[in-house]
This record gives sequence, C-alpha cells and structure tokens, in this order.
Amino acid sequence: MGPSVAKNPFLQFTIKGAKAGDKVAVSWKDNKGDTRTDEATVS
Repeated sequence: MGPSVAKNPFLQFTIKGAKAGDKVAVSWKDNKGDTRTDEATVS
C-alpha cells in the first residue's frame, strides 16, 4: 500500500475457508513505526 489521503481508510478482503465463529487477526506497521493488531469474529 502507498500513502493514504483518508484518516481512517476502509479496507476489505475475502478469506477462503473461514467458518462462522472463526477469529481473524490483522497486524500492520505504519510509516512511523507504530504497530497495531485488530481481531474480528467471522459471522
């Protein structure tokens, strides 16, 4: 990904093989070196 103009950009993706109740975690590091991980449950 490149620089973004949105303060809170919207990202969407598809995961194959996930079932309802499975948990998915996404981690990232920004251009200032800050990191974050968020988790969601598949519905």
